[in-house]
Amino acid sequence: MQGFITKQNWWVVTVVGGALAIAVMLVQQNLLPEYDFAAFIIALVILAITFYWVYILDKQGLWWSLIPSLAMLTILATGIVANFTPKDASGSSPYGVVTLGLGAAVMGIILKQSVAKLVMYCIAIITLLVGDLMLPLTLIWKVVLIAVEILLIGYLIINTYRQVKKS
Repeated sequence: MQGFITKQNWWVVTVVGGALAIAVMLVQQNLLPEYDFAAFIIALVILAITFYWVYILDKQGLWWSLIPSLAMLTILATGIVANFTPKDASGSSPYGVVTLGLGAAVMGIILKQSVAKLVMYCIAIITLLVGDLMLPLTLIWKVVLIAVEILLIGYLIINTYRQVKKS
């Protein structure tokens, strides 16, 4: 007997995973209001696993589901970093913004579709630039960080663009 969850009914996984994540948030809000950060972590892990499961069902046809899976992990890492690092005057965490940019860069490296890679690299460079400008560093260190990021992500963009032109 073949399993119930197949690549034809992948959507069942997303519905159940989404419902579980919503249930976690509702239980937390109504019964455990002091555990909002724990519920945030649990809900994002559930969603990341949900979309990764969809990806595993058909890696070629459902490749796109790797994007929300990695995005949930990036948001999870960003939330953790932002929660435990100092905030600026506006209440934002520059370290969280930098983490978000690094997550986008890692997503670009992991993804196999060239267009998706290019989009992630563009998001990464913009987010990293904003995060660097927010960091409490002297101007020279900000300039150095920005230059290094532009060189590294620029290299990745050029390399990916060359792959697109070959195919």
